[in-house]
Order: sequence, then C-alpha cells, then structure tokens
Amino acid sequence: MGKYTRIGQILVNEKAISEIDLERCLKKQKITGEPLGQIFINEGLINEEQFLRVLGKQLDLSYVDLRQKHISEHALKEINEDLAKRYQIIPIEFENNTLTVAISDPLKLSVIDDLFMLTNYEIKIVIAAKKDIDWAINRFYLPRDQKAKIEEIKKSDLNLSSELQQDDSSDAPTITFVKSLINKAVAMNASDIHIETHEKEMVIRFRIDGVLLDIMSLTDQLKETTISRLKVMANLSIIERRKPQDGSFHLRVASKMLDVRMSTIPTMFGEKVVLRLLEKDNVHKLSELGFQPSNLHLFRQLINLPHGIILITGPTGSGKSTTLYAALNEINNNDNNIVTIEDAIEYVLPRVNQIQINTPAGLTFASGLRSILRQDPDIIMVGEIRDEETAKIAVQAALTGHLVLSTLHTNTAIGSVFRFLNMGIEPYLLAASIKGVISQRLVRTICPYCKTEVKIGNGVLERIGSKNLNGGHTFYKGKGCFKCQNSGYKGRMGIQEVIKIDDEISSLINDRVSEFELKNVLSNKNWYVPLADDGIEKARNGLTTIEEVIRVVYF
Repeated sequence: MGKYTRIGQILVNEKAISEIDLERCLKKQKITGEPLGQIFINEGLINEEQFLRVLGKQLDLSYVDLRQKHISEHALKEINEDLAKRYQIIPIEFENNTLTVAISDPLKLSVIDDLFMLTNYEIKIVIAAKKDIDWAINRFYLPRDQKAKIEEIKKSDLNLSSELQQDDSSDAPTITFVKSLINKAVAMNASDIHIETHEKEMVIRFRIDGVLLDIMSLTDQLKETTISRLKVMANLSIIERRKPQDGSFHLRVASKMLDVRMSTIPTMFGEKVVLRLLEKDNVHKLSELGFQPSNLHLFRQLINLPHGIILITGPTGSGKSTTLYAALNEINNNDNNIVTIEDAIEYVLPRVNQIQINTPAGLTFASGLRSILRQDPDIIMVGEIRDEETAKIAVQAALTGHLVLSTLHTNTAIGSVFRFLNMGIEPYLLAASIKGVISQRLVRTICPYCKTEVKIGNGVLERIGSKNLNGGHTFYKGKGCFKCQNSGYKGRMGIQEVIKIDDEISSLINDRVSEFELKNVLSNKNWYVPLADDGIEKARNGLTTIEEVIRVVYF
C-alpha cells in the first residue's frame, strides 16, 4: 500500500488525541500487544466510527454509514448471504462491472482476492463498522420474491383491526401490502413511514427512535397502486401527481388509535410519500419525559405560575410538542379555561378548546391568538411563535394576566431571549413577561437486553466541557441484539435544560446584555443544569450513551 502516515499521528494532527495520549497508548501497546486503534477505543479517546474514518484516510478508502446508505438490489444479488456472513461484508453498489463492498477490516486482503475469484468482477472496498455490517446482513438478505416479502410482513402483524379488514377482498395484493406495512411500522414503534420511488424500485424506510432505517426494496410493480391506495385513504386526488398534497386518515391498529398524516411530493421517478403515525390517545405525563427530579420540580413551578410566557425550544423533532401537551395535561382542571391554537392538532385533550389554524381562510397564529384573548382564557397554548406579530400578541397576553405556553425554534434556551429581541420586542416588555425557557433534545436509550459497561477516558468528557468528572468514568452501551435490530438502542428520552427567569436575569434582559454575559450569570446559579451535563448524567446512569449525547448536543 506504499508509504502512509501512522494512525496515531493522524489522530494527533486532527487534535482527536494529544501527544501525551499517543505516547501512553504506545507504551501500553508494547506491553499488551493489542492493536493501537483498539487501545484508543478502550481508553475512550475515540469511538469505532472515528477510528474507521481515520483508518480510511490512512489507506485512502471511504467510510460509509450503512444505516444511511442506499443498498443496491443488484449488488445484493452478486453476493449471497452465506458469503456475506463468512467474510463479514455487505455489497452496496454494482456499476460498470465493479462491485463495491463494505468491510470492517480492510487489511484482510485475502477477502478481496477471494471475491474477485468468486465473482469475476473488479472489487472496490469501502469501510463500515462491524455492527453496521451485521445489521445490514440481517436487514437486507430477505427473500427476493415480492410476495414472500409481503407474507413476511404479515407474519409480524399484531391483531389487525376490523377497520383495516373491512370492505376489501383480502386477495388484493395492494390492500394487503398497505395493511401489513402500517401494522409492521406500529409493531416496530416507527414514527414515520417513507415510501420512495426510484427508477426501478420502491424503497420503504421507517423512522425508528429518530433514525431512518431501510426496511425493504421492492420492484416498481406496486409503486403506483400503493400510492393510489394511500391517497384514497387520505382523501387526496389520485389524478394529481405534479403538485404536493397533504391529507390524513384515522385507523385502529391492535389497541392503538392512529392519526396518520400523509404528505406527497413529486420526484423524478414518481411521488414520494411520508406517513407520520401519531397515537391519538397517547398524551405523556411530565414524569415520563426524562426530566431529572430538580428540573421537573422547576418546570412544574413555571407551568403553575398565574401569568407569563413559558417557552419550549429546540430543533425540529426534539419533542417540543410532546412536552407542551404533557404540561397542558398536568395543569388541565375545571378551574382553568385553556385555549390552544395549533398548526396541526396532534392530540385531543379533554375540556381544552383546541383551534386548528387555517391560513387560506385567514386564521393564522396571530389572528387566532388575538381572537382567543376575547374568549376569557386563563391559559393559552400557541403551537409555535414564528413571527413578530405573534410574538407581540403573546407578550401582551402574558402582561395582561394570562399564562402563555409556546414553542420556538432556537438551538439554545438562552438564545430564545435574543430571538424575541430580534423580532422587535422591547427589552423591558420581554423582561416583564418571560418567566421560563426549557431547551430539550431527544436521545436514544440503551437497549436493556444487550446493555454492557464501557470505559470513557477523561479526554472525551473534558473535550465536551462537562463539569461531572467526579469518580470513575464508567458508562454503558448496547452491544446490539435482535430485539433492537442490532442498533444497541431501543426507545428515546429527553435531555433538558430548564431556565427560570429570576429577578437577576430579568434585569439583565432589560439591560440588553450579551448572550455571553447571560450565560456566565446562569452558570453560577445552583439550580442550573446545562443541557450537556443533563445528558452526561443520564449516560452515567446507564440510560443513554455518551455518543448519543454528543450527537444531539454538539451536531
């Protein structure tokens, strides 16, 4: 392979490890004889993905994330399952008589030679994590016959409801397929179903615990009929294929009542469909959302205030609406008149007056909020504050004795203060109205069936600025098993940062100090737990992994 830079030096050059770390690990290697890369991983200096990326750079090979990579049906046909398991590889692409294969150990040159002899194709290799290769083998080596795939899905169905069984002939393959697909998604706790049309195939993907996973790849024979069937269920036009369409339908699967939101967009080879699956009766309790006791106590104090603005912030898909509904559910009683205005009513709350915005009819967040103020409300929930007009009316409502709960798209909790100021809200009005901000993210939780201990070195926690460095650094991860589809994760939970706008912070907002100054003041509050530290504490308690915390907080 010629002359190349050593892995340790590459990691030092990229500031992933220090010279001291390298020297220490080299000494350990002389004693134990372990591969240096494995020592780096065991010491918690890098993870497997970082090591493989560096190994790829050293050998001039690409690293691929198989869970995000489209696997070619043609490539899979060139290597059977037995060979894939024997050589610990997965074929991913086939083009111009060249077969691209992912492997976790690219130094096994005999594998490349064997594949060349067995296939008579040029072999191109890329690097992937071993656990991802195992996952891909289990995921993609399914029966190739389309009917067999449908039957396989049907076997995992859980108690098909009468609604899904009514008024159709069970012989119709498209109806059978759609039934089975939705049931499979529910059984696997998927939040979304993606149906993607390509030139020669239809790819089905599920979003599970926030991550998209390939479920199957089918020939395009069912492409048009599947999409048409779903359009009929969502009351959409089956003729219109050039414009995006949105619709919804309700159904019961097993004991769960689902609200399915459907969205279509035109693509080069047909329409792409996304189905969002919402359990209509599944409003969580605040105690189920992963709040640490101190944060939960602080949040409950905020939502029981008589007036003011309480904001829940975070990027799309961070569980803001779930937390908002849980908060409303907790303070919902006969003494309060609660009115909400929402872009999409996700859950129906008893004795809560919920309003769906209708922009074409002129019912927007701003106009609806203005009308709500004439309805003698005690508590107002605004699905999202998006513009200056809505922000100003929300502040006015808070200053006139109403409790206003809403969400805001900001990356940090304290950043929401400056978002309001940038919308034109006067500092003295914001200081008087805002009472609390919660920032949150969702992390995947460790699969309880394959949970195991791992050691994390000081260097990792120091680099992410954690204050929780007391004692040893034992953390946990999932090794991967059939119950978690070899991912090591099962389910999700929140990590949170709760900020109470006390008199000192309110005064600083009024003085329009910088974000840096506000953060410095916050860091000295004994009740304040930064988002990263909340995540790290949950990782130390074995609920999630340190890699998950780094992924959602820093990337």
